[in-house]
Amino acid sequence: MASIELDNICLDYRMYDIRERSLRGLAANTLIGGIYRERGKITRAIDHISVSLKDGDRVALIGANGAGKSTLLRLLAGVYAPSDGTRSVSGSIGTLFDIYHGMDDDLTGMKFIMNHGLFRGASKAQLDEMIPHIRDFSGLGDYIHQPLRVYSDGMRVRLAFSVATQFEPEILLLDEIFGAGDQSFFDRATNRVLEIAGQSGITVFSTHWLELAERFCNRAIWLDKGAIVEDGPLQTVFEKYRCVRTQY
Repeated sequence: MASIELDNICLDYRMYDIRERSLRGLAANTLIGGIYRERGKITRAIDHISVSLKDGDRVALIGANGAGKSTLLRLLAGVYAPSDGTRSVSGSIGTLFDIYHGMDDDLTGMKFIMNHGLFRGASKAQLDEMIPHIRDFSGLGDYIHQPLRVYSDGMRVRLAFSVATQFEPEILLLDEIFGAGDQSFFDRATNRVLEIAGQSGITVFSTHWLELAERFCNRAIWLDKGAIVEDGPLQTVFEKYRCVRTQY
């Protein structure tokens, strides 16, 4: 059974003035008792969030740009460690915001598939089974054996997306569905995400695209300035959010 528990989670960043990061600025910073005193403003990105997710939860993370959606998603994934509070996760995690990991121009498409698949924990045998599906879904044909430097941006997206979506985790975390190639591929990519989301135990989808979220989410968490404004049934939260947005 997949589950996620966040208990009073905070995440702080230290923001530096560019002058403080120069050698002259570092030398000018205060030394007290021989200990360097680090300067910089502390910014709270996630502010005392407590969330409990269980099997069957399909959560839309909503809010304005800078509300903390992507940061919370990466905290759920374990990319960021909380400054305070506790995070507990049960179940395998799959993400669709790191699909370009290991995409080096000197690699062929096939080598990228192998490297990225191993990074995600797949065995060589599993990858051998996935390759025909990746090749077909991406539509790259023999280009899969060419170096990535000759790929267009659209071809890179199609390859990376095709590899990442071969994995069906218990917990799926995704950050906006991007424009993946032409309209035909975008439609297939959207349907593939909906399919994976339906098979996962928990899905958390950070998005501004409310209409898409309504197709598969059943719960919404509205964030503002790193804190939860509202957490509840999707339509209830969306109605309040849309009402506030129309006022601006």
